[in-house]
Amino acid sequence: MEATGGRIVGWRRLALILAGICGLTGLIIEYGTYPDAWALRLAHGLSTAAVVLFLCEQLLGWRAADSFRSYLRLRWPTFALSCLLGLQGLALMAGSHTAWLRRLLESLRLESLTQAYLIVMQVYLVATILLELPHLHRRFASLRMRPAVGFIGAFIVVILLGAGLLVLPRATPVEQPIHFLDALFTSTSAVCVTGLAVRDTGTGFTLFGQTVILLLIQLGGLGIMSLTAALSLLLGRGIGVRENSLLREVFQVPMLDEAGRVIRAIILVTLGCEAVGAACLYIGFSNGPPPPGPLLFTAVFHAVSAFCNAGFATYPDSMMSFADNPWVMVTVNLLIIVGGLGFGVLVQIWAWWRGRIYHRHGRDYRLGLHGQVVLTVTAVLLVAGCGLIAAFEWNGSLGAVGPGLKLAQGFFQSTTCRTAGFNSMDLTLLTQASLLVMIVLMYIGGAPGSTAGGVKVTAVAIAWANLRSITQGRSRVWIGRRELEAVHVQRALLVLSAALVAAALGTLILLLTEGRDLMVTTFEVFSALGTVGLSLGLTPFLTPAGQLVIIMLMFIGRLGPLTLASSLTGDLHEPHVRLPRGRILIG
Repeated sequence: MEATGGRIVGWRRLALILAGICGLTGLIIEYGTYPDAWALRLAHGLSTAAVVLFLCEQLLGWRAADSFRSYLRLRWPTFALSCLLGLQGLALMAGSHTAWLRRLLESLRLESLTQAYLIVMQVYLVATILLELPHLHRRFASLRMRPAVGFIGAFIVVILLGAGLLVLPRATPVEQPIHFLDALFTSTSAVCVTGLAVRDTGTGFTLFGQTVILLLIQLGGLGIMSLTAALSLLLGRGIGVRENSLLREVFQVPMLDEAGRVIRAIILVTLGCEAVGAACLYIGFSNGPPPPGPLLFTAVFHAVSAFCNAGFATYPDSMMSFADNPWVMVTVNLLIIVGGLGFGVLVQIWAWWRGRIYHRHGRDYRLGLHGQVVLTVTAVLLVAGCGLIAAFEWNGSLGAVGPGLKLAQGFFQSTTCRTAGFNSMDLTLLTQASLLVMIVLMYIGGAPGSTAGGVKVTAVAIAWANLRSITQGRSRVWIGRRELEAVHVQRALLVLSAALVAAALGTLILLLTEGRDLMVTTFEVFSALGTVGLSLGLTPFLTPAGQLVIIMLMFIGRLGPLTLASSLTGDLHEPHVRLPRGRILIG
């Protein structure tokens, strides 16, 4: 009996692998290229084969289950998709084009029921592949490797896959083919939620290419492993210990003992914020310049880009055309701020809000130390950045607008240069003082476990607390009414110094390869390292060597120096040997 069960598992795995290969190949041929009649028939044949193979896998799974009820409880999403496909197949075999069906097809601009069937089949295949990702995720998490290595490997794989999709003929206009290095740069910028682009996103990519970029932004912002873990929870399979370790490495928060609750909250908050943001942007964009693509897609694209702090925009001037549109400015500001707070803080805020509403006379719900630090430093940076930028540009680039719009512009730039990358002003017209303020904000970034980059606000808060303890003659570091462990102080200082070293090396190399002004080059480097996406016009003119340098800086900025260091060195252990103490003069 066990041998039979093992054979069934093997056949199911083989069927899934073949279905995935056939389905992806068919999708790439049909939607990524301009196929002729023969290639289109091949794509449809591969898609049909993939569906048949997947249905066979479902039948084998049903046969191997203890009962139909247990099978349905564990595999209800795939069973529902199978039923949809079966109903579509029956309609196709019946061949009856009733009046209501004809009207439906005409409203969807479909020529026949066969075409509708093929589209349903393609969507089914995509959903199938997504629903089977948790299997791969669990096998990946079971490998004996450090969590940081798995995290880095997942990002590299997604970046390469994204670059491969962006070089497909349908990803770019026929008259603007893209080179692989440009595609790799764009894919890295999207996955690392940076926003730097070597070509205009609205005109240099087709709707297919923009959709690929949108998916890469969502994957990079939420994290590949958090999405697959969410799918595991959707299928009722739970999250293992190794997966918990990987997710803890992703979000850098000690809250994953209840991983299921946290992942569900992350997905709900993300989709909810993006949906509300897309609805508001739909209203705002409808009252502005004509969108470069479908209005609904444009709203969704910018909502996801803002929440994930990516900074990609399909409008050629980013948000400059909407500088006086409150719907757009307020929505983008809020999406950037919420996305940059970190999922751990958002969960704490949600718990605090629910506690205040439903337990007013019971337990005193308060934000933890981490949440208090993140919110405090974020507020200080937003207000300080707004005031400084508005003051420096009051009689300069903002001289032609009123006081209210000056402050609004200053606040937007203060918000967006903390890793978002949208701009509502021509950055080349800003003073050197404003650019320096923006470089500092890009260096700091957002909160740990968020979609933002930079050295993180918590590292800056710890460094400031350490400086205060030194000036006050204390050997211990305090924040609020809590004492910090020495290892946290050391890690914060390591992150701050490592980022400065990476920025210095990147600036030096770019000065040699590009030969541009020091401020322009430094701004570009900190924008890449902080995964911001703002530029003074250098990005489209980068040499191949310069593109590779920026790619590395974006990758380092998204993963963080601690993740890269732990992947190379492994777990560090305190040596048991004590050496004699020495003294070195300082200052």
